[in-house]
Amino acid sequence: MIKIKFIFEVESRFHFKTEKEIYEQLPFVKDSIKYNIKWKTVHYGIDLFEKDIILRLSYNELPDNSITVLGYKEADMGNKINIRKEYSEIIDHNFEESKIIDKLGGEKKLENLEEIKSEFKKLGHDKFMAFEGKSKLGFCEKLKLDLKIMYCKQLRYPLILEIEKEAENIEDAEQKSKEIMKFIDSYSLKNRLITKEPPTLLYEALNMNY
Repeated sequence: MIKIKFIFEVESRFHFKTEKEIYEQLPFVKDSIKYNIKWKTVHYGIDLFEKDIILRLSYNELPDNSITVLGYKEADMGNKINIRKEYSEIIDHNFEESKIIDKLGGEKKLENLEEIKSEFKKLGHDKFMAFEGKSKLGFCEKLKLDLKIMYCKQLRYPLILEIEKEAENIEDAEQKSKEIMKFIDSYSLKNRLITKEPPTLLYEALNMNY
């Protein structure tokens, strides 16, 4: 196996009925939002998903361009705050090999999206669900928080605010998890907290299991 870089993502999310509610409870969010995107995410490998591993292709329409990203997330190591090792690769004209596919035991020498999908199939990781929506993205410098206001009609909560911090190792991730819990307490967000991630919410919605 070749060496592969990753980050620890430390994140949580909250349900709201309107953006106005978000800005009233968290005034800093409005000024922190920088741009809008449209997105579609396709999940592969139900066997991986049942082990709490995420394999996905994300298609993102940004203001100036479009980006396709291959992503892989290891099982959640957090409790109320999600902590995962996340690997991601941008699929563009410079793409020559996939360290994620190599990690899965497949052929790493791949040059485009169709070859990646073909390798998924060879590995037995077929598409099993997809969702799409719109998001507003930003960053709060003071709190060092990545912010996402996500709209998706397919989910139990069609409007979600997601907050995230990145970490280099598990010790740092656990510290940032504590920082997020402190943030939740400071802004009285416990009653809005969603411990399940969007892919789990989607899977439950598709199977009417909530």
